[in-house]
Amino acid sequence: MARAWRRLAAASRACLTATAIPAISAGANLKSARCSGASQAHDKKAAATALWIAGSSQGCSKTMPCTLDFYGGVIIDPLGVPREESAFRQLLASSLDEWSTQQKRGVWLQLGIELAYLIPIATAEFGFEFHHAERGHVMLTKWLPKDSQSTLPPNASHTIGVGAVVTNDEGKILLVREKSGPAAQAGFWKIPTGLADPGEEIHEAAVREVREETGIKAAFEHFGAFTVSHGGNLAHAGKSNIYFVVKCKALTNDIQSCESEIADARWFSKDQFARWTSPYEKHLWKQKHKETAKRVGDPESRLLWPV
Repeated sequence: MARAWRRLAAASRACLTATAIPAISAGANLKSARCSGASQAHDKKAAATALWIAGSSQGCSKTMPCTLDFYGGVIIDPLGVPREESAFRQLLASSLDEWSTQQKRGVWLQLGIELAYLIPIATAEFGFEFHHAERGHVMLTKWLPKDSQSTLPPNASHTIGVGAVVTNDEGKILLVREKSGPAAQAGFWKIPTGLADPGEEIHEAAVREVREETGIKAAFEHFGAFTVSHGGNLAHAGKSNIYFVVKCKALTNDIQSCESEIADARWFSKDQFARWTSPYEKHLWKQKHKETAKRVGDPESRLLWPV
């Protein structure tokens, strides 16, 4: 097991230094997104887009402007959606007829909050279904083929959680007590944890959570462990969570806890952490911390604690 985790740590470091794959040319109808002076980030985004975008249409009197993917899908341009209800109804109907004639398959329709009044038209009158929602918009989908079931991908099924085992030059570990949530209710100490933001690397998320919760600047060292749980919570009902524990080295020592989230934060010795107990012996957090403590106490392990 220890060798397996060392291989995972080596792989994680390799991923951090991996170079981007070369761009793949898109279909002939794809509009060029390049311009003089384009940044490297723009080039990477264009290369990634070229992998799945087949072309685009500016729209006409019969169809809304859209992007076409290599799966036969149509992604309607949100800026091209008519704001007036009758105009939206008429153009959506003609667009669906035209795309069906072209044997397109899935249609993606994004409506912002300001166009929420169009949702009943799309769903009740044209059979669109809800796919997912963000703070500023809802995404609707419709499967056009009559002779096959929808193969459109479902909404994201997992969230990514991170926890950081942070040790300082004295070999002590950083633990926190939260002000709210299950851990606060149980009243136990835990490592800094949180969810990764969209587009954020796992190691970056762990370092950020440590800084936000405790004010400690930390440097990522390697991955230590991961686990998967299912069922979600009130905010992510029915979703699964992949939880990664990473090892970090403290670059500073003075704790400045986040007043809104953290009740207390302290440095604990290795022995103190190993003796940690909880009234919730079978609780998921207890199991995770118990396994961490086991690794910490293993003289052959360099996964989470410097030996």
